[in-house]
Amino acid sequence: MQMRMTLRQLELFLALAKRPHIGEVGKEVGLTQSAVSMAIKSLEEILETRLFDRINKKIVLNENGRLFLGRVEHLVLGLKEAESIFRDEHLHGEIRVGVSSSIANYIIPKIFYSFMQSHDGVSFKMETGNTHEVASLIENGRVDMGFIEGEYDGLDIQHEVLGKDELYIVTGDASLVREEPYRMEELLGRRWVLREKGSGTRDTFMSHLGDLSKSLNVYMELDHTGAVKSILSNRDTVSCLSRYSVQKELKYGLLFRLPVEGYSFTRSFYTIWHKNKFMSSLITAFIEFTRSWDGMSR
Repeated sequence: MQMRMTLRQLELFLALAKRPHIGEVGKEVGLTQSAVSMAIKSLEEILETRLFDRINKKIVLNENGRLFLGRVEHLVLGLKEAESIFRDEHLHGEIRVGVSSSIANYIIPKIFYSFMQSHDGVSFKMETGNTHEVASLIENGRVDMGFIEGEYDGLDIQHEVLGKDELYIVTGDASLVREEPYRMEELLGRRWVLREKGSGTRDTFMSHLGDLSKSLNVYMELDHTGAVKSILSNRDTVSCLSRYSVQKELKYGLLFRLPVEGYSFTRSFYTIWHKNKFMSSLITAFIEFTRSWDGMSR
């Protein structure tokens, strides 16, 4: 059934229910008395019932009006509140975000927290995966935006640089630590524990190795950075991980960095979204916030 009542009619009804004086209500909303009367009469015709009694040139809410008031007052106030939220400069709502592993664990929670400190009406729902999985979430419309650890060339994906990162070759085997840098060829035969295929960390590492990647002894592949680090501890294994993910372990001597001559495994973190995504004021404000966030180098 098509709704024929208008929000304007309902607002005037509520105003008259609380202040039963057509002239005063008209002045309050900027309408003539006749315009207010016509709006109420039209509402009564739609409902096929009188809402007000006209007694001694005054209007009084009758039993039908009181029943109608109880049914519509909270609805109208809810609609006005919703309108206010979207027009107000204060931001409200939930942002669904897809985040790849290294960023999800070590960077993005800090950004979320900082943004929420200034906008207490905002919340985040985060889904994690590797770079390709996060891009798929964007393409399928399951999240509003994403943060990934490497480039993604999907035709429907738009992106911008969030910040810079460097990958470190690390080990938990102290006997491998030495003063002079390694040549990459010296490490290829070691037991390498890497992130799974589709991981931005792995893709960046393999891309920097070029043809040498064909000679790399990939001993184990794991889906999470934390799992990789647990294997590295006290074992004759090596890996290549984001500097953000190993800062604590390097500081406390749980892992050791192995510098490699002639290699700097650098990459960018990216903010991504679908090219057809409607950029609401909330999403726009959050993206702008990430651009000015000073928690990482750019």
